Amino acid sequence: MNCEQVDLEPIEVERFQVKEVLKTLLHSIIFQRALGCCHYRDTDSDLFDLSYLRVESRAIDAKVNEQTEAFSRALEQDATTAAHQVCIAFYERRSKTAFGLFRSEEKVVWERWNIPLLVHARDPDVGGQAERAQRGRALEDALRHRIEFVLTMCSGKKEHIPPVDGLGGETPWFDVTWEANSTWASSGLDIVKSLLSSPPPLHAVR
Repeated sequence: MNCEQVDLEPIEVERFQVKEVLKTLLHSIIFQRALGCCHYRDTDSDLFDLSYLRVESRAIDAKVNEQTEAFSRALEQDATTAAHQVCIAFYERRSKTAFGLFRSEEKVVWERWNIPLLVHARDPDVGGQAERAQRGRALEDALRHRIEFVLTMCSGKKEHIPPVDGLGGETPWFDVTWEANSTWASSGLDIVKSLLSSPPPLHAVR
C-alpha cells in the first residue's frame, strides 16, 4: 500500500489561536478521510468567522482535543516565535504473524498530512485595533483556503485508500504528532511573510 503525503502551506498564527486553527484543520481532514458509515455536523468556529464539517464522534473529539491541548502546553515552554509542524497520519490495523507462532497487530500508515505553523509569542493586544483585525481576516482567509485545498485534494486522491469499512465512527484511526522548532522554515518569519504577500499554489508531494 502506498502512503500518500500531503504538505499544507505554512500558516502564521498567534499563540492564542493555535488550538482553534488546529481543530479546524484536523477535523476538516479527518472528516474527509472518515471511511465507512459515520455521522457528521457543521461546526461554527469559536474564534473565526467560518464553519467546517466534522465527524460526530466523542472519541475523535476527545483525541483531537487532547492532542491540541498537549501541543498548546508545549508551546508555553518557548518564549520566542518558532516554526513547528503538526502531522496527522491515518493508519490501517493489520494482524502480523512472526515465525508462525506469535500474532500481533501493526499500524500501517496510508496517508500523512503535514501542517506547518509559524507561532508568534507576542501579546495578542500588540498593535492597534485595525492591525489586529487585519491579522484576523488574513488568518481566516488562510484557513478557508486550506479547507478548500483539503476538499479538493481528498476528492481527487482515493486510489491509495485501504479497502476496509468502518474506520469512522467511534474508533479513531489516526495519530497526531508534532515536531518542535521544525526546520521547514529555515529563514523563519521572512519566509512566511513572503508566502503571505504572494501565496504560491498549494501542493502535495508523494
